[in-house]
Amino acid sequence: MRNYLQFVLREHRLLSFGFTFTFFSSFGQTFLISLFVPFFLTAFNLTNASFGSLYSLATLSSALTLPFAGKWIDHLPLKKFSLMVAMGLMLAAFTVSISWHVIVLFIGLLLLRLSGQGLSGHTAQTAMAKFFRLQRGKALSIANLGYPMGEAVLPLIITALIPILSWRGAWGGISVAIGILLIPFILNILSGKTEELTTPDTGSGDDESSPANYNLVLSDKRFYLLLPAVLLPSFWVTGLFLYQVAIAEQLGWSATLIASAFVAFAIARIISSLGVGPVIDKLSARQLFPYYLLPMGAGFLTAYFHTGAWSAFGYMFLLGMTMGFGGSIKSALWAEMYGEDSVGTIRSLFSSVMVLSTALSPFLMGWLIDHAVAMTSILLSAVTSVVLASGLALLAFQEKFWS
Repeated sequence: MRNYLQFVLREHRLLSFGFTFTFFSSFGQTFLISLFVPFFLTAFNLTNASFGSLYSLATLSSALTLPFAGKWIDHLPLKKFSLMVAMGLMLAAFTVSISWHVIVLFIGLLLLRLSGQGLSGHTAQTAMAKFFRLQRGKALSIANLGYPMGEAVLPLIITALIPILSWRGAWGGISVAIGILLIPFILNILSGKTEELTTPDTGSGDDESSPANYNLVLSDKRFYLLLPAVLLPSFWVTGLFLYQVAIAEQLGWSATLIASAFVAFAIARIISSLGVGPVIDKLSARQLFPYYLLPMGAGFLTAYFHTGAWSAFGYMFLLGMTMGFGGSIKSALWAEMYGEDSVGTIRSLFSSVMVLSTALSPFLMGWLIDHAVAMTSILLSAVTSVVLASGLALLAFQEKFWS
């Protein structure tokens, strides 16, 4: 803890940048958008399955755009890139607030998923991985605290605002908050020496390195073995959180209980994120990656048996552990495998595939719920997927397997 405090005091400007961007990414995350789903269904006369399809299409469109937008963090000054992301997020919230037709709602959701879930987290984690080489694990752990902070604080604020402002007014307020808080923050924090540090030496401005980097990953056999473990947390958490109320009813939990259990999710994410940073710096992300899904698997088993109200908290706590571990381990892993200079380009590719998986999840989960598939069957499938993905990840780093 003493080392953490010294590190934070010494590098507070860039660390606060990372924390702030992961916090503001919440406005494009499923857990926050899910709070508005009942209002979307009523206002636009949608079913769970039809909204799931709309949300999946918006997320899919975001995934296809992310590799092209995300790679520019390796070629533009961080200040310029982050301002573009912030303005995109502000526009997204405004678009949702004025949506008078389902097509306009779709555009707003697309921009939220791209600027919020996609580029905001990408900006924070890429900056930490690029500019902290010796203490990358600690930097990622601290920056990633913005995720659980948003999960713990923003649902309470949003649920209080909606009855006062209406759901449209709440999105309008979010847009204004981004304009008066996030954008001035970026202009202030990325100035002076910090701005010089985060401005790349672009030389001739040639962009030839990006295609080579994509080819490097796609030709790497380890990519395909690691991919399931990369995708599973976002896939399952997106689907389960988007329809959390319907799922809670099947498992005998009240909506209030599952909402309260988000506190356990946030606490676990904070503890695991802080705890894993020094371990990454000591052991490497390669050694930790194959095991980071195991708490999530245990969480699915806890929900599968769901014996009593305590199981909701255990389920959410264990899911939070994997999300906390994964945020730091995955970003550090790309830097270890492919180098710091191209981490933004590489990470945007992985993020795009990850977002693609989250595009499929709402549609699939909505269809299963509408067709009365038992939640215990879904959870058992989730446990099986965790076991298989962890096994493939172990295989990816076995040198004997490749020799």
